[in-house]
Amino acid sequence: MNNTILLIEDDDRLRRILQLVLLDAGYTVLTAKDGQEGIQTWQQEDPAMVLTDLQMKPVDGMAVLNFGQKYAPQIPIIILTAYGTVETAVSAMKTGAFDYLTKPVDNAELLFIVADALKLQEIRTKNTQEMIGSSVAMRKIRHDIEIYAQSDSSVLLSGESGTGKELAAQAIHRASPHPDGPFIRINCAAIPGALMESELFGHTAGAFTGAVSNRKGAFFKAENGTLFLDEIGDLPLNLQAKLLHAVDEKSITPVGSNTSVNINVKIISASNRNLAQMTAQKTFREDLYYRLNRVHLHIPPIRERNGDIELLLDHFLHLFCEKLNKYDLLFSPESHTILCSYSWPGNVRELKNSIERAVLTCQNRTITIDNLPSAIREENRPVQHPYSKTMSLNDQEQQLIIDVLEKCEWNQSKAARNLGITRNTLRYRMKKYGIKRK
Repeated sequence: MNNTILLIEDDDRLRRILQLVLLDAGYTVLTAKDGQEGIQTWQQEDPAMVLTDLQMKPVDGMAVLNFGQKYAPQIPIIILTAYGTVETAVSAMKTGAFDYLTKPVDNAELLFIVADALKLQEIRTKNTQEMIGSSVAMRKIRHDIEIYAQSDSSVLLSGESGTGKELAAQAIHRASPHPDGPFIRINCAAIPGALMESELFGHTAGAFTGAVSNRKGAFFKAENGTLFLDEIGDLPLNLQAKLLHAVDEKSITPVGSNTSVNINVKIISASNRNLAQMTAQKTFREDLYYRLNRVHLHIPPIRERNGDIELLLDHFLHLFCEKLNKYDLLFSPESHTILCSYSWPGNVRELKNSIERAVLTCQNRTITIDNLPSAIREENRPVQHPYSKTMSLNDQEQQLIIDVLEKCEWNQSKAARNLGITRNTLRYRMKKYGIKRK
């Protein structure tokens, strides 16, 4: 469990006192003396929660809160405020703060609220633990999943094939008020149209040739749970009207029956097709589209999620090493560079399959480019930087650091990992060579 707290407070004495209280309670504490330093630290680290003063210069606590709502909306933020600014703290809570504490801070109350906030964060993490990624897009998705899960409203998931729409649907189910209820998946593209009606709504004995007994459909099986309709864009038009009725009336009629059955099911749909465009082309019912699209969540391709590819590589490497009883495998620098640079048209699904293949075929401790699928090797082999033969060793090191920082969009933690050094070592060398972001 991540128990790292970012403490932002401009009063040196109070900051030190609060830091000691939290350290004594077993937490890891990062500190910053104002909002500007706090936001910079937040960008470089991965705190589980943030504790920030309101009144600070040049950047105050509200700026930290607003940054958090955009950058990491799932991270709880606790506001520290003087008695005279309680009204401002309440306003901050309406903006999205988890809670507030008035000064002088009561240590017992502080630890109680911090524990409560971290418990919430742990629950959120468990609900979305398979939604791997630290990018702004993935943090926003995890935040939205928590919100959308609390309502019975239908959810429409969009995104390219392999982005993880089913994982998002499962995360919504786990975070819902009925996580122990059934999660039933129907792939609308895989079941022939003649059988789909029975798959969804069930049938009675004798309803059609071969129906020798009553059969419960997906809606019935998903009672008090979630029905996930994958590839909803492939549902035949003649069944879209019946699905619309089920969504509107919250009741179904099995094939061959004249009796309706009430249902209590949360519906999550997904498609890699443009349903809005399909409604304009009359290939998908507009009224059904709006019923299913009460809430919309788009899962972006991994090529648009800066930094997430490395996390996914590490996750699947560990997963398949364990599964295939191959421990302590590493990526060679060349294979790692190729994997990070590849466009991944098949998204997470392609990445997962590629790492499984690499681990399976690796005969030693290092995964090389020879263990990667040919499509990946051919698209992007690393190109050596054309350093001049007349450049000194220091000049080459300086240029390498600049190149990696630019590639990592000046994220020092990520750049340090790519260079195989600590962040403090990177900062030392940046200072040594006078390297600054332009």
